[in-house]
Amino acid sequence: MNGIVFLIPFIPLIIALLILFIDSKKVIHRVSIFFSLGVAILSIYGTYQQFKYNQVIVSENKILSFDRLASILTLYVSILGVIIRRYSYKYMWDEPGYKRFFILLNFIFSSIYFLLMANHIFIVVLAWILLSLSLFYLLSFRADSKTAVYFGSVAFWFHRLGDLFFIISMVLVVRNMNSFYLSDLKDMWLNSTGYDLEIAAIFLIFAALCKSSIIPFHFWLPYTSEGPTPVSALMHAGIVNIGGIILNKFAYIFLHTQYALNVAFIFGLITAIVASIVMLTMPDIKRALGYSTVGQMGYMIMEVGVGAFSLAIYHLIVHGIFKATLFLESGNVIHQARREPNITKSFSYKVFLEEERKFNKNFQLFIGIVILVLLLYTVVEFLVKKDLSNYYAALVFLAFGWFTSFQLFNSFFKVSREQSLGLIVSLIVSFLLIVIVYSFVGLAFESYLYGDNYKRLFEAANLSFGLISIAVLFLILSGVVVWLLSYYSINSESSNGKLSFIKTLSIYKFFYEEMFFRKLFLKKFKI
Repeated sequence: MNGIVFLIPFIPLIIALLILFIDSKKVIHRVSIFFSLGVAILSIYGTYQQFKYNQVIVSENKILSFDRLASILTLYVSILGVIIRRYSYKYMWDEPGYKRFFILLNFIFSSIYFLLMANHIFIVVLAWILLSLSLFYLLSFRADSKTAVYFGSVAFWFHRLGDLFFIISMVLVVRNMNSFYLSDLKDMWLNSTGYDLEIAAIFLIFAALCKSSIIPFHFWLPYTSEGPTPVSALMHAGIVNIGGIILNKFAYIFLHTQYALNVAFIFGLITAIVASIVMLTMPDIKRALGYSTVGQMGYMIMEVGVGAFSLAIYHLIVHGIFKATLFLESGNVIHQARREPNITKSFSYKVFLEEERKFNKNFQLFIGIVILVLLLYTVVEFLVKKDLSNYYAALVFLAFGWFTSFQLFNSFFKVSREQSLGLIVSLIVSFLLIVIVYSFVGLAFESYLYGDNYKRLFEAANLSFGLISIAVLFLILSGVVVWLLSYYSINSESSNGKLSFIKTLSIYKFFYEEMFFRKLFLKKFKI
């Protein structure tokens, strides 16, 4: 009976096949929703079986498996799939190629499910490559848009580079381990010593860097917003997370490496800092959102680099939900901004478009008490951690919570001298709430995904507490400097509308010009 969960990756293919013979748009939508709800139900069933029996479900031919990582992520992807298909029904109604869109959408979901549930390296590689191909056709869906096709091609070649790195890594793994099955590889990596898998692990990390848009392989993501909004939501909420997912799927390979996770930490840290700063300087909202996602992917790879693999999974789910909501709600916000009649004001409109109210004294007092309580809770929660590995995860997550809330409010609210107090209060409250939620939910991922082995993954990172502390401090200070630059540049505009001399500062221009990557790729190279 448990084998029914292995229908999950095949159901989207069945949907695509049925759509080939259907011309009615309403029927296409109903078929997609009906079967995708079936995927969600099967995912819930498989997750229940994992909780109840604590056993990995493996198919008879050992090609597919449903483990704890798959139980979490198939459920997340299936729910996301239902929402995106439902949204696409009306959004794509007047677009040419309606049927083709839904066929491609189901192909990409099938690739994701196969990647999550594959137990054979050949299936993993095949799903990894098909995912990129499906993404290219969706990004280039509007063939009449030269920009969409061009940057879809840019994404295609960056993903091909990631495919090359991944294939080399898998060849080295098979050559050293003499096995194609991930379940066997996990057992060998956990119970044996003496393997030299440094090169294979480093190639695996570079494959993840390409797929997750980590600097310097990031350029494809900020410029691929010309595709349909549902594609952008899927890309930012799911596909770009594939790097973190594949590193978790092969997590135990890093028990036999010395420097591989250090490479991930360095690239993740640089990306988290640089992309987040570039995002704060971007006047183009599409590119700003793109760099926001790049920065969050930097955090995810940085978490893997300190050995907090389960934290990376928690992060990608939370970030994915946020970004999917942001993109799918964007149409409603645009309508509100244009003041279309007969549209009910949504929460996003009230937050982002209506005039901000001044804080009265009683509200300030209340917020102050809340901040004090949350701050005390956070300090106690952080200090009671006896295990040094928990300090690693706590430090990185504190930086993530603070900088993410910092990014959000700095981007959507105009930073002015009158509103700075409210802005700072909102930042503190938001990041403390994130930390508290993680305390009750996120830490449970460690014992569920890896049990006691999560400590071995922290040890494999081979990073000192002092080094991580310095890196996190540098991350926060970098954000403060750029916030000050943006603050004074906005508040010192001259009467004729020209920005102040701050705009001419070399450091500001450096980030505003996207570290000169834009000129390098667009003008010098013809990709």
